[in-house]
Parts: sequence; C-alpha cells; structure tokens
Amino acid sequence: MPGMGAERVGLGIALGGGTARAVAHVGALEVLAARGWHAEALAGTSSGAMIGAMAALGMSAAEIAALVRGIDVRDLWRQALDPGLDQASLIRGRKLEAWLDRHVFHGATFDDLQVPFLVACTDLMTGDLGFLSEGPLARAVVASSALAGFFSPVIDGDRVWVDGGFVEAVPFRALAQLDPERSLGLHAGIDAGRSRVIGFVRWLHGTSAGARWRDWLLARGALGPWRRLARGTALAAKSYERGLEVPPGARLVSSYPRVAWWDFHRMDEAIAAGRLAAEIAFERDGLGDWLAGRPDAGTPSEDHPGAEAGEVAT
Repeated sequence: MPGMGAERVGLGIALGGGTARAVAHVGALEVLAARGWHAEALAGTSSGAMIGAMAALGMSAAEIAALVRGIDVRDLWRQALDPGLDQASLIRGRKLEAWLDRHVFHGATFDDLQVPFLVACTDLMTGDLGFLSEGPLARAVVASSALAGFFSPVIDGDRVWVDGGFVEAVPFRALAQLDPERSLGLHAGIDAGRSRVIGFVRWLHGTSAGARWRDWLLARGALGPWRRLARGTALAAKSYERGLEVPPGARLVSSYPRVAWWDFHRMDEAIAAGRLAAEIAFERDGLGDWLAGRPDAGTPSEDHPGAEAGEVAT
C-alpha cells in the first residue's frame, strides 16, 4: 500500500465527494498552495477521488483548475448515454471511465503517482469500507462514484465496489492508512442538517416500518443486478443516518457552494466557494497555526467554515 512502511509524511488531505460541488476542493487546494502547503498524502472518495488523483499525479492546484474549467460539459454529459439497465442502473459507467482515462488521466495508473494516494470505496457485499491502490486511476474513480440505480457498481473479483461516501463522507479512514502527521478533510457535500431529503430519510428510518424495510433490503445479499440495486439503495439510505465525523486531532474545511450536484457548467462558482472556505479557515479558525503545529492553534468555530459561500438545499 502506498506510503505504508515509509517515513511518516506531513500533511495528508482527505477529499470528500459531491459531484460538481466537489470542484470546490480545487479552490481550497489553491489557497493552501498559495500559503505554502502541499499534500504529502491524499485520499479521495467519489468526485473527490478525481481531484485527489490529479493532485497525486503531481498536478498543481492551478493546473487542476485549468483542466476542470476546460472540460467540455456537453461532451461530459454525453458519457451518460451508456445505458446499464441490464445492471439495474441508468448508466453503466464504462463510457465515463474511458472518457476520464482519455481526457483527465491520460492512461495513468497508481504506479504513476508522485504522492501516496488511496481511493475509498464501499464493498457492496459487506457494507465495509475498502481502499483501492492498484490499476487505472479512471477505474478507481468510477468505482468510488457508483450509485445504486444511477451508475453501475464496479465488479472486481469477489468485490462489488460502490461510492465510498456510503460509509464515510470524507475519507479520513483511508487517509489514516497513509499515516500523515496532520489530517485535513475537505468537504463540499450537502449539509445533512439542512437537507430536506436527508431529513425525510432519517425520519423514515426512525419509524419501525422504515427500519424494517431497510434491514430487509440489507439482508437480501448482492448476488445479481436487482439485489445489488436493493442493497445499494439501503446502504445509501443508511448513510444518511450518520453525521459527518472528524477524527480527534484532524481538521475539516467545509464549503457550501451555490451549486447543485449536476451543475458542471458552474465550475468557477464551485472553485470560488472552496477558495473562500479555505481563506476563512486560515483567517478565522487558525488553520495556519494548526498546520504549522503551533500548540496555541485555535479551534474552529461552531459555524461551518465557508458557510458564507452558500448552499443548495435538496
């Protein structure tokens, strides 16, 4: 596993998902780089895995920003014309994998990385977290982004991989495998406390009927496409019951861009929101002192860092 058994690295960054919203991580990385901070270990889940993989290949924050701004959004959406109904999904995901391999990673694999990096996925068979560290980067990113009913799971031997965010929204556990001295999480997902959808799911699963339905789906196993769909749906719903956990000693920078998950044409707004969140974390919450290891580093305020950047509630 990358980074294991080697000298302990300094700053590790865990990048959560959020689809188009996760592009906010690019703005946060730009602010960190401008202040002289660069990741020595990285972990990503879902769309955060895509940003993390580019950084792990040695791309600067400015280069990543230029790449995502230059994406032909219509061409990106054309990759959804890849029906996966035989896999109980709207989109198979293989066209997206090939597109990422051509336009983002240029055939790169984990062997090409300059910075230790892990991709967090959920094993649909067990519901446990797993870490990918071998093979093509595009395939790992797609595996970490698979969603029940939307994108087909990625089958890898006896493993069936889906979105790592089902277990942990920001992949601190994956990052811990690389043993950084300091762990910083970047979060751009929906604020669960303000989402009407998540609020409804939590209420439903708080009822005896809702809990029985979820447990019945989880007990169905994952053999065959339709059982994978049922189990994936239950895992997704169960993930809404969890809060966002930050390990002791770690820090989290949360940005709330006024961007929905499908708004790939609003990359600049997402990047600006991430930049603002990171600047607030430095100026208000003592992020710079914490990164420097100063014992008098301040504690983050109870308000969400970067909340001023706004949020789309769903």
